[in-house]
Amino acid sequence: MSTLLLRSLSLMGLIALAPAASAGVLHVSATLMTGANDGSSWADAFQGSDGLQQALTVALAGDQIFVGQGTYKATQGTDRKASHRLLSDVEVYGGFMGTESTPGERPAFGTVLSILSGDLLGDDGFGMFGENSFHVVKGSGVNSGALLDGFQIVGGNSNGSGNNDTGGGMLCVNGGAPRLRFCAFDKNRSTFGGGAVYVESSSPTFEDCTFTGGDGGSFGGAFDIASSTGVTFERCHFEDNTALRAGALEIFSSTGVVAVNCTFRANTATGAGGGGAIWIGSGSNARIVNCTIVDNDSTTQNVGGIRVQGAPAVIANCILWGNQGPGGAQGAGNQVNGAANVTYSVVEGGNAGTGTVSGDPLFASSGTGDYALTAGSSAIDAGDNTAVPAGISTDFVLNARFVDDPSVADTGVGPAPVVDMGAFELQSAGPVSYCTAGTSANGCLALLGASGTASASANSGFTLQASGVDGLKDGLFFIGTSGRQANSWGNGTSFQCVIPPVARMGLLVGSGTSGACDGAFAQDLNARWQAKPAQN
Repeated sequence: MSTLLLRSLSLMGLIALAPAASAGVLHVSATLMTGANDGSSWADAFQGSDGLQQALTVALAGDQIFVGQGTYKATQGTDRKASHRLLSDVEVYGGFMGTESTPGERPAFGTVLSILSGDLLGDDGFGMFGENSFHVVKGSGVNSGALLDGFQIVGGNSNGSGNNDTGGGMLCVNGGAPRLRFCAFDKNRSTFGGGAVYVESSSPTFEDCTFTGGDGGSFGGAFDIASSTGVTFERCHFEDNTALRAGALEIFSSTGVVAVNCTFRANTATGAGGGGAIWIGSGSNARIVNCTIVDNDSTTQNVGGIRVQGAPAVIANCILWGNQGPGGAQGAGNQVNGAANVTYSVVEGGNAGTGTVSGDPLFASSGTGDYALTAGSSAIDAGDNTAVPAGISTDFVLNARFVDDPSVADTGVGPAPVVDMGAFELQSAGPVSYCTAGTSANGCLALLGASGTASASANSGFTLQASGVDGLKDGLFFIGTSGRQANSWGNGTSFQCVIPPVARMGLLVGSGTSGACDGAFAQDLNARWQAKPAQN
């Protein structure tokens, strides 16, 4: 698993999810061996590897199902057609230790595993998949009240006929509109399309999900979306998926498909259709916004990034870099083909689209899969605010989406702060200390520090701190946009760290012991900004 994925998963569990007040709760534990086995509490949870299947059998609209750590299968036998079927208006949560009373009390996603497995005989480790479930999960025909949250979905093998050759991880057809959050699909297979998920005539949504190791056969290593409307991906990660056409995501004859704040890495298309990361065709009007599409590969066809064929599509605020065509070729034509409408994006080798640039995005560590931006990136403050879907306020790792870098001229569209390109927004680096304090007459050497995020839009709190100050001395903080170390009042111990224009943050009353170097100051800038602007 890449560094990028680990970072994203560690943040996912920070969101608290409160249950509906009137909902009934059913409990499931794969490891429990005592109790009433009726789901009424953790002590009496539905037991065994088919415990979730038992709960789904009796659940009613409005219920929630809490699922403890362990591995769950849709059958204890070998019926390949058995699946975990989602239910309208029933919420299913995984990742519980077995003591919690709400989903918000769960550990961070990925630390406690609730696994839905299609490996009915437990022999995947020996490369034997012939008996695996055709579909681990089914979300067909359910409404948007159907929720699956906090699971790993592994080992589906859709190699049959009809719909049993699509969607090894999940099948979603016939108007299904389930919501999936914090789910990790890994090593699912199909022979026709959609190794992880097949979607037809449906509109599911996926938030904070990962899709890795999928084999989609002919179409879509992770997803094959056909004749559908409004399928949405937000903060999702696609890696190491493969198919003949569309290494990760195929969008065919569909409308309103949106991928925002997503990452595509090391996916591979092996056939003439190409599209190492994404293939879009036949009437689709997909929107790919603020996505990072990097190091994907097309071994036979030229386009390793996004290929658009005979379909309108919007690609905005994206980064396309390091995507390869046959023989490892990397250039503009290997990132995205000419039929795509690309705007305000970084495209390696250049692109004629409005606002596109070709400068190095300067990733933190592309070799380890960390595609966060660093200072000097061509993607900073260069996107189009109007292209960001309504309601999007965070980036791939839930940092603030709109953060201004005062050292960079805004070259994008919209009032400041202008959105960065790609899935990651560069956060404010905070203040730089320009001075080394002089020693006071009492031998004290004051130290300046800071905590929090220096961004008002992040609203996370930011505090300046001073320690090691002469006890009971009062003081002031000054802030500015540039600085130098210069003697201020000619006494050899007072230094000017910032130069005009500066802001004075007000008188701070010291605390400590007279004659000792234990004094300290603290100034909460967020609180001050909310009260009134700092005055020069």
